[in-house]
Amino acid sequence: MAQTRLTKADILQAVRDITELDSTDVPDSLLTLYLRDGYNRIVDLERRWPFLEVSFTLTTVADQQSYTVNDFTAHDIREVISVVDPNNIRLSYIDYSEAEAQFLTPATPVGRPTFFSFWADQIHFFPRPTDAYALTVRAYRHPTDWVTAGTTPDGPDAFDLPLVYYVVSRVYQSQEEIGVANEYERSFADAISLARRDIMRPQSYAPVVLAGGKGIRRWKGTDWDSTI
Repeated sequence: MAQTRLTKADILQAVRDITELDSTDVPDSLLTLYLRDGYNRIVDLERRWPFLEVSFTLTTVADQQSYTVNDFTAHDIREVISVVDPNNIRLSYIDYSEAEAQFLTPATPVGRPTFFSFWADQIHFFPRPTDAYALTVRAYRHPTDWVTAGTTPDGPDAFDLPLVYYVVSRVYQSQEEIGVANEYERSFADAISLARRDIMRPQSYAPVVLAGGKGIRRWKGTDWDSTI
């Protein structure tokens, strides 16, 4: 069920409501620092969060080998994981150092790209393209700076309340109320653990049956196979 998202201002106000401390006791700048720290801790748990997935199209230029990836998308790309050509053939990834040895020679091979590498925020294609090819790129982006923008957290709503708990724990820690701080930090860790498990769970259209389940029938092209 979709929930009303908490903005940065909502989170900071919730923290003040819980701790009963005003800006004289704890300035907004310090709460903002704690909030950023909490969010970074969440994001650092996984490199490939689903909410960071992006796709875009990159069209090559004849005789150009390297392309700055952010020129083709509004997102700040962190890593490229897949490139598919117009014929739905996936280009193979090659480490850039290996590509240097194999392709960046005095007689650089040219032709339809079959390999790609990602280095220094650029996608490099090998062999060097001889024509314009519309390639579909899948990648993971960097999180947006939502704290500075003052918007909702860049991620699912399951992150909102845990961020409140984290900032509260840091406030109580600064006030040397260690016992209360530990309780809120534990609540933060528990909530993020549950959210992470749910978000990173592999997609499945039906419950996984390990053994002793209902028989299924397999399609063999012209007829159904017997129940297995």
